[in-house]
Amino acid sequence: MPSSLPDQPAAAPERGEGFLVLAATTWVQVLCSGGMLLVPTLAPQVAAAFGVPTGWVGLQVSLLYGVAMLASLQSAVLARRLGGCRASQLAMALVMGGCALALIGTPLALFATTLLLGLAYGITSPAAAELLSRFTPPERRNLVYSIKQTGVPLGGVLAGLLAPPLAALWNWQAAFLAVGAACLATLLVLQPRRSRWDASRDASVRMQRAGSLGVLRRYRAMRWLGATGFCLSAAQLSLLSFAVAYMVEELLLSLVMAGAVVSLVHMAGVSGRLVWGALADRLGGSVPVLFGLAGVIAVIFFLLALLGTTVPTWLTITLMVVAGATAVGWNGVYLGEVARRCHPGEVGEATAAVLVLTYMGVLVGPALFSLIVWLTGSYSVGFLLPTLTGALAVFCLSKCVSSDAAPRAA
Repeated sequence: MPSSLPDQPAAAPERGEGFLVLAATTWVQVLCSGGMLLVPTLAPQVAAAFGVPTGWVGLQVSLLYGVAMLASLQSAVLARRLGGCRASQLAMALVMGGCALALIGTPLALFATTLLLGLAYGITSPAAAELLSRFTPPERRNLVYSIKQTGVPLGGVLAGLLAPPLAALWNWQAAFLAVGAACLATLLVLQPRRSRWDASRDASVRMQRAGSLGVLRRYRAMRWLGATGFCLSAAQLSLLSFAVAYMVEELLLSLVMAGAVVSLVHMAGVSGRLVWGALADRLGGSVPVLFGLAGVIAVIFFLLALLGTTVPTWLTITLMVVAGATAVGWNGVYLGEVARRCHPGEVGEATAAVLVLTYMGVLVGPALFSLIVWLTGSYSVGFLLPTLTGALAVFCLSKCVSSDAAPRAA
């Protein structure tokens, strides 16, 4: 893959239409992410209803991301065949179906819900990339992708604000009913735009055995970019999965205070995605920003591992918020760089390919962190894992840049 391609979209995008595409893809991301996080948000109620330990409910997240990873293998082909808008509608239909199954209230039904939500999440980003690549001016690419990626933490905010009150007023299934209704409304609202947004779809595209991973086979630079996503996602989920436990068990904060700090971490991630996207557009490239973010991630987590429990608590919380702005804020700039390296017709496929590796990082990072904590009995030592993955991300980015001058792989 060439190091840079002429920044010419397939057609000159209209400003108003581009705004509608961005709003629609961001909202679809919010609903998919919010639906995914309903079970973790309601873990005590769900576990009590099924009579299982709360920790078992956490396995649902791993299963969900595993399904999303497998779905990403073919989701780009699906987006090209159906069009990005129709694929987004399909994702909404899957979330709606999953939420409807959750209303049955049995473990088997919740298992089916998890499968459908994982399929929807695997479809969402390639479908959005298919649309954004056609309706986004190159000079605003990084900011637009970053705005779209704020849908992930905003989905967490939606789940956190919506699910507990509804569970208190009715039961834990009420939040699934609300999200399912929102998905149905979104599916219907998207229909009038479908013919225009999916004008470039290609129904002749066929699914391949390796799916989108063919992009990684063909382009060495994209392989290293995918490895970067693996490293950064491992760091992100290490922070988000264990921040509360770290603050309660080692910093001795109350659960309420720890929850408030985690909210700050999420908000820092939202703000970071916007700031880094705007900075990358201003600099005219996302690679320098990604280098800086990966380096800061390595340094911040090293400081948390070394000093987190010995310095004043306010300083540790500050470090965690900075970690949120970087380790949670890299995604939009990253996907903008993936899009920059592709011809317009390849963006969905390349996005799906690197997301397979990103989801692998989501699965591997928390598992390794848990192993470190189990072996050492210390969350502080566990933060050496994202320190390492941040440093490895710098290495992978350097290999990606050096691969730009290399000829294409066969």
